[in-house]
Amino acid sequence: MENELKHTIAVVADGPTCTGFRLAGVQNVFPRQGKEAEQKIEELLGSEEVGILIVNERAFGSMDWRLKRRIERMAKPVVIPVPDKDGPAVQESGSLAEMVKRALGFELMK
Repeated sequence: MENELKHTIAVVADGPTCTGFRLAGVQNVFPRQGKEAEQKIEELLGSEEVGILIVNERAFGSMDWRLKRRIERMAKPVVIPVPDKDGPAVQESGSLAEMVKRALGFELMK
């Protein structure tokens, strides 16, 4: 299967979170915060290789509403907010299961 598509996991988060994902074997790790994180997320959203984009909850919560709306409408990559070293932030977009359902259009685990 030479034409098989391969999708990667990318992480845009704070330093400690990125270190954890590097230790877990994720290669596309980008320690960024604030506007730099937002710019990197926008860049990765346009990448054909990225299938899952893991972002810091706090960065996700503070990003521009237009970028959030774009993420909500995209099926790929699936954007997954994760807590940072300070713990979970209040998340307006819902649970992981709800995000996957919104991205795919159906409930994956029933």
